[in-house]
Amino acid sequence: MEIKFWGTRGSIPAPGAQTLEFGGNTTCVEVVLANGQRVVIDGGTGLRLLGQHLMENHIPCQFHLLLTHGHWDHLLGIPFFEPIYLESTKVIVDGWPPAFQGMTRVFDSHMGDGFFPVAFDHLKADIDYLNTLANGPLDLDGVLIDSIHLNHPQGGLAFRFREGKHTMVFATDNELGAARGRRIPEFVEFVRGCDLLIHDAQYLPEEISERRGWGHSAYDEVVALAQQAEVHNLLFTHHDPGRSDGDVEKIVALSREMMAAHSKLRYIDAAREGACYRLP
Repeated sequence: MEIKFWGTRGSIPAPGAQTLEFGGNTTCVEVVLANGQRVVIDGGTGLRLLGQHLMENHIPCQFHLLLTHGHWDHLLGIPFFEPIYLESTKVIVDGWPPAFQGMTRVFDSHMGDGFFPVAFDHLKADIDYLNTLANGPLDLDGVLIDSIHLNHPQGGLAFRFREGKHTMVFATDNELGAARGRRIPEFVEFVRGCDLLIHDAQYLPEEISERRGWGHSAYDEVVALAQQAEVHNLLFTHHDPGRSDGDVEKIVALSREMMAAHSKLRYIDAAREGACYRLP
């Protein structure tokens, strides 16, 4: 399993000199499975870069698009994904059901209530909606993907990939601090022992009290989850748009201090746009 980040920023794109290392595009992650199948998580502005990559390298554009939820920063890149205007493109959409509706509404609906000049039904790509993950696991030729509900306004899903002996969990836009009691044990079991946990860590501990209910976690809450669940490797994502590269580096340094005495958690870092990780 190969995981590549095309967008790591949260809420709104944040391009500029202060975000060159960790990136300014919003959420988009490409997962290439050992069986050759491609899965893309979310259609933030990073999806535009993925489209360019596929086109320039003549890579067949056929993949599953898993949408965590329907907020605009996770859908913004879809109209600018160049292969979506080609008949050879095949996209199977799954994930949070209202997110597919949101995806179609980004485009013009012929009634003047869209946000893009091209209508969804004018797209040349073959786009199908599966609606499997909200009801049970998705089996991609032996790779099992299942989900858990996020703590996020209007709802959403986190995804767990199981490929052979290896497990990766992607959980953006999840407010752990609002999940105390019954739901924390659910999240612990969902991520338990995974090789790689990628989790929202948009806020600092001193910021979170004023942002409760916004649907995001502070980095210390994520480290605590990873420690409790005996996760092996942890990556923060959905970086706050106001956070510079130096600010993100400070979060990583403080988090590594927290994990120093923990035997299972071996590695903590922040996701970088363009970075690629492999689970053998």
